[in-house]
Amino acid sequence: MRLGYFTMPLHPPARDYSETLREDREAIVLADELGFAEAFVGEHVTDLAETVTDSAVFLASLAHLTTRITLGTGTVNLPNGHPAAIAAKIAMLDHLLEGRFVFGISPGGLPSDWEVFGNLDVDRREKFRECIDHVLAIWSGKAPYRL
Repeated sequence: MRLGYFTMPLHPPARDYSETLREDREAIVLADELGFAEAFVGEHVTDLAETVTDSAVFLASLAHLTTRITLGTGTVNLPNGHPAAIAAKIAMLDHLLEGRFVFGISPGGLPSDWEVFGNLDVDRREKFRECIDHVLAIWSGKAPYRL
């Protein structure tokens, strides 16, 4: 049996954010030490001090604290970002983790995130599809891009 870990960390607003993020990292380091196969971290932007706002940045902080566990974004909410920025950040994270990375993606699920990124009245599934198509084209193509 392979063990996996998923977290969408929610922190009490009164707690120190740096401390709760440290505890979240320690949980994944422990999972690595216990032999867990993988760990996935979710994200929401508008929860701010109550959650992880960028799962890729959070996972990058674990690149050299873990040795075996595969780390994954669970998920990057594609309509909330620019495809070129996402492609660059995720490619860099994949290199930092040296093959221990899974790129989890979604159209996002938090209405306050939709609002802050101007996505309340758009077809987020279509924007999601367009974004992943652009990310894949950037990864497989050569500049100059005509996307």
